[in-house]
Amino acid sequence: PVGDLVYSEQVIAYGDGVVVANYGSDELSRRCLKTYSASGDHVSNLLLGTSFPTAVALRGDGTAWILLRGSNLIVCARLDDPTYSSAIMEINPERLHPDFADGDSCRVCDIGLAGDRLLILSATFTVNDPMQFSRVHVVDDRTGALLYQFLTDLLEYECGLFAVQDDMLFVAGFGTNRIHTYNWRQGSVEGHIRPEGDLAFRMPWGVAVSGKMLYVSEQGDEYVAGRIWILRLPDDVSSDATVVQVIPSPDGKELGGLCLNGGQLWCMGPDERMTHAN
Repeated sequence: PVGDLVYSEQVIAYGDGVVVANYGSDELSRRCLKTYSASGDHVSNLLLGTSFPTAVALRGDGTAWILLRGSNLIVCARLDDPTYSSAIMEINPERLHPDFADGDSCRVCDIGLAGDRLLILSATFTVNDPMQFSRVHVVDDRTGALLYQFLTDLLEYECGLFAVQDDMLFVAGFGTNRIHTYNWRQGSVEGHIRPEGDLAFRMPWGVAVSGKMLYVSEQGDEYVAGRIWILRLPDDVSSDATVVQVIPSPDGKELGGLCLNGGQLWCMGPDERMTHAN
């Protein structure tokens, strides 16, 4: 286990190690981005005082988009600032949703970069229509302007985290026990990845992709503890993915997001507030 983290659910490749958004509960001094080396050593705390950070999308120029759960904003900030003071750009997810009204609520599930596009997975809850599907908003990374958006086939409470590779978007269906795939450039549904029988997903939450390999972490349920899945993607989207390996949770607890960096696979263990490196 790596780290002393509070309510963190994501881990992102950074340098030769990772960066983790430390939610930090009520302690202002603990809300920050924590970085770790490939060996698991704590390296630094970035942007101290960030308002309940939960997701990070690194832009490659010393800045990053950060989802702030406390203010429900997505901000772009410099990573070399010792404390968080102001944003270079700011996105209010509520303004991305058509017909958003007073009394409605908006939840951003995840953010991620695909080239010069920022992808935002979010959903709204309204009193008049509680069964709304989540949306993917495609935003210009340079300006923060909304370019277009499309509906998914996932309800608000069914969404986990996502990964993107080229034109393909892989969304963990926490409430469907599937990985949902989309062509984000076309705004179209491509299909589902769902092992059957004893190898069925149990509340998948995190997803990462590298070439033809797909990595899925799950929270598990009352019957099966959380696991990490390694699957080989087919050449044809109409074919099933092949299960290569299933790794039990190191402590038998639910798992959060995961990422790859070099030859290491990192996975959050939110129940124990720490990261596991394998």
